[in-house]
Amino acid sequence: DFADKRDSQCLEQIVELTEENLNENNIELQELLADGGYSSGEALAYLHQKNIDAYIPNFGQYKPEREGFTFHKE
Repeated sequence: DFADKRDSQCLEQIVELTEENLNENNIELQELLADGGYSSGEALAYLHQKNIDAYIPNFGQYKPEREGFTFHKE
């Protein structure tokens, strides 16, 4: 999409185009994963209305570290 809108304002069109592509192969869009730029009340309401489970962090609430979390590479 063009850079004249926020990502969250483009989500509906992206979902519609994705659904069209998937429907050609009889695949239903059930889940969506996106970064925080796609988070907005309107975008989440749209996905809820379409019964799509969305995994999108709330905008501006990213935390690079979590208290009590230890990363074990292996």
